[in-house]
Amino acid sequence: MSEKIEYLIPVFVDAHNLPDAWYQLQKKLWEIDAYEYPVEWGSYPGQLRREFDFVCCRIKHPGLRPLCDDMPPGMSIPPPTTMDRIEEYFSTYILNPHVGENEKYTYGSRICIQVDGLISSFREQGFGHVKSCIEIARPEDLVDGKSQPCLRLIDIKIRKDRIANVYRLHFIVYFRVWDLWGGFPQNLGGLQLFKEWLVEQIGSNPKDGLPLEDGEMIVMSKSLNVREHMFEYSKARVYSK
Repeated sequence: MSEKIEYLIPVFVDAHNLPDAWYQLQKKLWEIDAYEYPVEWGSYPGQLRREFDFVCCRIKHPGLRPLCDDMPPGMSIPPPTTMDRIEEYFSTYILNPHVGENEKYTYGSRICIQVDGLISSFREQGFGHVKSCIEIARPEDLVDGKSQPCLRLIDIKIRKDRIANVYRLHFIVYFRVWDLWGGFPQNLGGLQLFKEWLVEQIGSNPKDGLPLEDGEMIVMSKSLNVREHMFEYSKARVYSK
């Protein structure tokens, strides 16, 4: 007689743009029998965390504005982020190598030391390669315990759109753990601005002269979650009329 066990349940979402991805994932998290557990170590210890076992979300048009959700009229819930905050996050954190006095790292400090080489690899070698992964995490981060970066890597793929006869730059992004309510829209909004900036910096394919345009974004996480103090906000947004 086989032993009954509980299997991890992967979730796959296909979204039109960033606000659609955020909304679909909020809704899905309350529709499924998602795992809840009290946090013992890390952010908000003692609170419940409701999370996906593993999620993969493809966003077909992440550059469509607005990059963040607009709350329905009449709702008293504050928006998870704004375009101003997304733009500030991009310019002062993602594309800024500075590390503060009390910081061990920032995403920008890890991204900026790799970005010039990344751009050069496409400008000089063309688009027919996949040597283009920006790594945020480092092996030594594990020693620091809860200081481990949530964002682990930004993998970049340039693929020719054979219908439009242009190239498109796509992001495949992995987060170790991730706040769905506020972190998801702000992080992805900032990364989308970073993607658009990369498209401008790389320019046309040096081998055939065809232009490079913005592409899709695929995001994955083993712990995309809503924290207990945001449960009611998340439910209210999902089930608003």
